[in-house]
Amino acid sequence: MANASKLPSGAWRTQVAKKVGDKLVRKSFTVHPDECQGDTRKAKTLSEQRAREWVLDIKTEIYSPQSVEKAVDNYIADRSKILSPSTIVNYQKMKKYFEPIFNIPAVDIGTQDLQRLINDMSVEVSQKTIKNRIGFLLSVLDYAGNDRKFRLRYPQRVKRQLRTPDISEVYMLLDNADETQKAIICLAAFGSLRRGEICALRQKDISRDLCSISVHADMVITPAGSYEYKELPKTSDSIRTVYLPKKIIDLLPISEDPEEYLFKMTPTNLWKRYDRLRKRCGVEAGLHDLRHFAASFRSDLNIPSKYIEEVGGWAKDSHIMTTIYDNTLSSTRKKYVHLTNEFIEKTFHDAINL
Repeated sequence: MANASKLPSGAWRTQVAKKVGDKLVRKSFTVHPDECQGDTRKAKTLSEQRAREWVLDIKTEIYSPQSVEKAVDNYIADRSKILSPSTIVNYQKMKKYFEPIFNIPAVDIGTQDLQRLINDMSVEVSQKTIKNRIGFLLSVLDYAGNDRKFRLRYPQRVKRQLRTPDISEVYMLLDNADETQKAIICLAAFGSLRRGEICALRQKDISRDLCSISVHADMVITPAGSYEYKELPKTSDSIRTVYLPKKIIDLLPISEDPEEYLFKMTPTNLWKRYDRLRKRCGVEAGLHDLRHFAASFRSDLNIPSKYIEEVGGWAKDSHIMTTIYDNTLSSTRKKYVHLTNEFIEKTFHDAINL
């Protein structure tokens, strides 16, 4: 009898096969320690036990292969307790793209079935989006016991055109923004914060003496469609401390309650408010494009990429500030913080009322 193997998720999976009639049927049994009160040994034993019972129970079983639709549902349900709510929401949204193969047994899916899906998707979405969807589906098929090696062809990658705003556009946004919007734009365009990170900021995350912002949380959407505070962002690289001019820190709402949110709005509402302002100003760049501006002007100042990546929470070749409250800076980092803040104060002096 096959032994269970441990998956990266911490779950145990036992893969077995048996003949049902004239057909060789493969099946896998996955058990996560959460099902056994966190006991990983029990999870391994239970996985192997279920596999053994399935193999030996040939007298009573009528083979009913698991459809792709059912496999997707089971895969999502099995991971609902160990993955972030936003990841589960994305998985649920992806399900509809596989409707053409819903009724096909998951173990019978072949290269041609997947290639037809890819060809249909390529009419509307990018190569990156297609790879994300198919990558999820391949994980589902593997989970369902389909161990085929698929050789797939994806559409040619089209280089994305970034809509990085220029100085005049950012100035226009700031000049027409109210106090709350001005603070949000500064956090995105100068501090390189994402909208979920902005909404998750609490008073305790702001050091007004050190002119720093501790970025260590996110506001994520749940499968139920509501937002919830997530203490840690999706990747550890996103944990960082951002330093900005004192006058920009002074723009941020202040309260005596350290747990109070700076901006009492969801990421969706924040984006909608910004979008209305953007259209009123005739600016094409979206809210996330302001992060591109944050990287762009630092690059123009000849700041090394590793410092730009550090501020933006990007992982590539960067040295991440893993200590959330860092009261001291290296002399080199101080130099680039000063250079950045000097540019912001000089260029946007009137727009942010410095």
